[in-house]
Amino acid sequence: MEQFFESLPRWANALFFLMGMAVITKGADLFTDSAVRLAELTRIPKVIIGATVVSLATTAPEFSVSFVAALLNRPQTTIGNAIGSTICNIGLILGSCALIKAASSERKIVFQQGSFMLIAGIGITAFSIGGYLQPWMGVILIILLAGYIYYSYTTAMQIRRANGGSPTVGEILGAYEASDSVSAGSSQAENSLPRELGLVVAGGVAVVVGSILLVQNAAILARWLGIPELIIALTLVSLGTSLPEYVTAFASTMKGHGDLGVGNIIGANFLDIAWVIGFSSLVRPLPVERQTQVLDFPVMLILMVLLIYFGSTNSKIERWQGGVLFALYISYLILMFSIFV
Repeated sequence: MEQFFESLPRWANALFFLMGMAVITKGADLFTDSAVRLAELTRIPKVIIGATVVSLATTAPEFSVSFVAALLNRPQTTIGNAIGSTICNIGLILGSCALIKAASSERKIVFQQGSFMLIAGIGITAFSIGGYLQPWMGVILIILLAGYIYYSYTTAMQIRRANGGSPTVGEILGAYEASDSVSAGSSQAENSLPRELGLVVAGGVAVVVGSILLVQNAAILARWLGIPELIIALTLVSLGTSLPEYVTAFASTMKGHGDLGVGNIIGANFLDIAWVIGFSSLVRPLPVERQTQVLDFPVMLILMVLLIYFGSTNSKIERWQGGVLFALYISYLILMFSIFV
């Protein structure tokens, strides 16, 4: 695909770049609305929907970029994209969104889900001490991923029963299919679980496709403008693949569903490590650069701890707390460019 975009005239790359931005924006808007309605239908807290269903789709760009980079023996792109995205997700995305408008959060769930995120962050930091991430380490991360999915599912079912015991997915689908008398335009059809699931999938696909268009063409345009490849990898790739999380978090926060955005950030960060790096490290051992060990990992862990603390000690992440996260991200960029570039 990269060769195809490289063969195009630069005005076409610019057009595809703008198209990617438009598709991401529309897809994330559809994604957010459908995810909120899905949470209401199933009586599952939006923070859990955000940490599982939404996060899987918004993390797909990171997975595709990092996994392909591992296959092409570009390990620094693999690790840099995943770790850079976790830092970007908390510092830039959540920080700037909360700075504009305080983001609501459910304290207990943020602490529980955030604990998985922090365990993954500590684990990947410890694994990298020897300078390499080995395939067996990836297996451990994947096992942690399976545990996270199982825990999220059982927690969701417990909360659903506590909120009135809504019917199972199979029961809802069966009732929907058996109801021939319900017209397509009725409110029952509009609020059906199958429809909302379909819209979530459609929105997720749009976000992923838009991200691919944006990242591929942005990199080409940056090289054409003479920006070094290293700077592209450290900033553009991780920022580009994090755009789905950015648009989703911004849209959900502005619409008063900040807990969906917070849950998405937590889930995406966990998936960036357990899913993206876990599966990528199965391809081959991945060397870890000194910068990642002495700067990227420490900053990542500090941001994770702050996110859990801010989100689990209050019912919302205040604007000043968003300012702290955002300031840390800017400081991280200044340190990175002044010391390692």
